[in-house]
Amino acid sequence: FKGKSVQEADEETLLSVARKELNYVDKILDDDSKNYHAWSHRQWIIRTLDNPHLWSTEIEYSHSKILSDPRNNSAWSQRWFALHEGSPIITANNNSSSKSILSLEKAREEANYALSGARVDPYNESPWRYLVGVLMEQWRRRDARRTEEEDDDADDTEHLAESGGLLVRESIEEIKEMKRSMEDPSQSLSSEDGGVSVSLLSALVDLLELFTDEKELLEEA
Repeated sequence: FKGKSVQEADEETLLSVARKELNYVDKILDDDSKNYHAWSHRQWIIRTLDNPHLWSTEIEYSHSKILSDPRNNSAWSQRWFALHEGSPIITANNNSSSKSILSLEKAREEANYALSGARVDPYNESPWRYLVGVLMEQWRRRDARRTEEEDDDADDTEHLAESGGLLVRESIEEIKEMKRSMEDPSQSLSSEDGGVSVSLLSALVDLLELFTDEKELLEEA
C-alpha cells in the first residue's frame, strides 16, 4: 500500500490487492485443499474487507472446492462462513444480529444443497454435519422467536417460528426416506452390505432429539 493503512486505501485498490492475495491462496489450496492456514488466511482477507462482492464470490469458490472434493470439510465450512458473512454460529442465549442468521428461504436452499450432496455420497460426513448446522440454526431462531414478547407483528413472528420447525420436520422425512433406500437392496442408495450410513444416522438422531416435547420422536431417536 506504499505507506497507506488499510483504512486509508481506496476500495478499488483494496479489492485489487485482495484478489491477488486470494489467487495466491487458491494456488496453495490447489496443492493442499485442506490446508488450515490457507483457509484461515482467506477468511481473514474477506472478513477484513467485508465487501459484498467478495462474500458472494467466496460462496461460489467454496462450491467449486466442494465439487472438486465433496469430502473436504474445510470447503463446507468456508461455505458456511461466506453465507453468514463471517458471523459466529448463534447459540440459544446470545443476541446475534439478523445478519448472522440465514433467512428461512436461504436455509431451505442450503438444506437442499446439503441433502443433494448427501445423496451423491451418503457416507460422506461433511454434508450431514452442514445440514444439521443449518437446521439447528433455524431451530434456535424458532425458540428465540417463541420467547419474544408480543408486539404488533406477533402473528408474523409465530408464523416464522413454526416455519423453521416445519423445515426441520421436512428434512427429517427426507433423511428417513434415504435411510429406507439404503436398507432396500433394490434401491440405488443401498450399499453392497446393506449398511446404513453412520453419518446419516447421527444426523437423524441429532434432529429428532430437538423435539424434546414429542415423546414419539424422542423414542425414535
